[in-house]
Amino acid sequence: AFRTIAKAKRANANLHSLRCDMINKLHVAVEMGMHDRFYLPHNLDFRGRTYPVPPHLNQMGSDVCRGLLTFAEGKPLGRRGLYNLRVHLANLFGANKITFDQRAAWSEEREGKILQSADSPLSEESLAFWLGADDP
Repeated sequence: AFRTIAKAKRANANLHSLRCDMINKLHVAVEMGMHDRFYLPHNLDFRGRTYPVPPHLNQMGSDVCRGLLTFAEGKPLGRRGLYNLRVHLANLFGANKITFDQRAAWSEEREGKILQSADSPLSEESLAFWLGADDP
């Protein structure tokens, strides 16, 4: 019993920093969400690469960070953009050992399930679909 309690306490302590990080990200997102738009300052290194200055919420952060951000001025995806999005989706489902055209076709064949998952992500059918991804 003692080992189980110690293990639970250790796991909880390890998760503390993750909880704090998530709280910081959500706080920044709420604050920035009060504005029509905001800009992320970047630093430039000697190779010409740019890095965002804000540590908690930026486009190079975790999936959660990127999911919280939307562009102030949306642009059309275009035909090539849709193709690349389909390829990326197939990659997330583990279909990454086939050609790009086959990956795009893989996603196109499942477009109904994909759109349904976007509309109602917590329905039984949607959960069964997207939880089958390698990287949901």
